[in-house]
Formats: sequence, structure tokens, C-alpha cells
Amino acid sequence: PADVPLGTQVVGASCMAAAATAAMALMSARRRARLRRGALRRVSTAAKGKESDTECINAVRFLAVDAINKSKSGHPGAPMGQAPIGYVLFAEEMKYNPADPQWVNRDRFVLSSGHGCMLQYSLLHLAGYESVSMDDIKQFRQWGSQTPGHPENFVTSGIEATTGPLGMGISN
Repeated sequence: PADVPLGTQVVGASCMAAAATAAMALMSARRRARLRRGALRRVSTAAKGKESDTECINAVRFLAVDAINKSKSGHPGAPMGQAPIGYVLFAEEMKYNPADPQWVNRDRFVLSSGHGCMLQYSLLHLAGYESVSMDDIKQFRQWGSQTPGHPENFVTSGIEATTGPLGMGISN
């Protein structure tokens, strides 16, 4: 686009697909086989018929599920259900630059459902944000983590707004 500064790389579907392939490699062989057979596949109409889109969506889902299960806190409902729209936004619609998270002309993604924040962390990780590494995801909801249970914009780069504790809403 004309408003993207020279030298700025806006990440799209190809980067998300490469990151999803890497995330799939980390999954157990059994889980990958079930995904490929379609036993766990439920995708939006926009992603049907595109295997790489499906793999990206499933990578978002299972990064979230694995992190939530490891933390023994929360539930994966929101990330599982919202993964297709999150993928479409990050891969096809939004302008952002993981190398420059404060880029002035970026689109902002604000997720105000704190219990569903693993969706946002998964998307940031797969989009290439250094502030959300695989080690950070493994430390989800742990004391001092870059990935607290409710996102905080002063803790993790790529988080646009602090949604705070329950009931705080958009009052920041």
C-alpha cells in the first residue's frame, strides 16, 4: 500500500502459513494426523478448501489450547471459536509490522475478552512478534510472564490496550 513506509514489511498470509507449519511441527504426530484427517477441523467459509489457511487456523487454536492446559487456568472456548476471524484479520486485512510494533499507521487489534487472550498471544506469535515467543506462550498465566491472563499493553509489545481485571472494560 502507498501509506506503508519504504522498507517496512507488512506481514501477511505467507508468514502466518510458515509460522503455522513450524507450530504444527511442534505438535505430536498423533495430533497432526487427526488434524489432517479433519477430525478437529471446523473452519469458516473463507478458509474452506485452503489447506494452508486451515493449518494456520488450527495452529492458532492449538497454541491456545496447549498453553491454557499447561497453565491449568482458563478455558479454550474463545480462542477455538475466534481463531478463523483472528487469522483472516491478521493474514489478510490488518496492516502491522512485528519489527516495529509502534508503527504509527498500524491497525490496532483490541481484544476485550481477557479470558480469551490466548487468541491474541497466538496470533502475535505466529505473526512474528518477538515479544511473544514460544517460551512466553509456555509461561502463559504464570507470575512475571510476558503473557499474563489479561493482556497488558505495558508488558507485551503488540498488545494495544490493557483490558484489565474483570469488569474494567474499556475504561483505560
